Amino acid sequence: YVHTSHPRPCDHVVDLKTRLTRHMPLFHPTFEPGQSILYRELDEHGTLVDVKPVTVVEDAAETIALWLPLNTRSKNPVFLDHTPGAPRRWLPGNKELQDAEWRWAEILILIRPRQPRATWVRWSDTREFLGLYVNMQSPLFRTPIGFDTRDHQLDILVDSDRAWRWKDEDELASCARHGRLSREEASSIRAEGKRAVEDIEQGVGYFSQGWARSETNELDKPEMSSRWDDLTMYA
Repeated sequence: YVHTSHPRPCDHVVDLKTRLTRHMPLFHPTFEPGQSILYRELDEHGTLVDVKPVTVVEDAAETIALWLPLNTRSKNPVFLDHTPGAPRRWLPGNKELQDAEWRWAEILILIRPRQPRATWVRWSDTREFLGLYVNMQSPLFRTPIGFDTRDHQLDILVDSDRAWRWKDEDELASCARHGRLSREEASSIRAEGKRAVEDIEQGVGYFSQGWARSETNELDKPEMSSRWDDLTMYA
């Protein structure tokens, strides 16, 4: 296979690192290739909003690579008040975390540890390369059970020929409008998106074609941990 009350750990995008690391030990062990860990998203109140078991492919200083196969048991947010086609309303009390299975695509998540985005390599169930997906998010933070992050709403869909288009611009605008993000934070997220677009168009970094040929068939499928809702590391 291929070559990373409860206190409120993430009130604001720019404050995520301070609030998460405030409660973290100074030493965080590196995860081993093949290890099953959790890839979790928290909202600005420190509430879990998404939990995905993943298998570690690489955990190194320059790249963290995590495998998310189809049909992996996960926990996804379900919105109680949502109109199809409209921006999702990420408001307190408007979502529930429910058991689910990952069905969108086989994914290899690639992240530079200090970069506020993740690049997902996508394959179909027949292993056809579908392209990439860029998720704007806070830099990863290591916990004893995996990695936590906060989603920044804005995404980029990238086809197999590197043609790209924005996704969820309306959700980013909605978050800024409802005070979940400041104008400065939203502007910083858009700027990171533009840097990702430059990388896409130049075909550099994770947007080189080499990652499309990554092999994951030697890896064991990840499993949901009984500690999926453990937030004691922030206490």
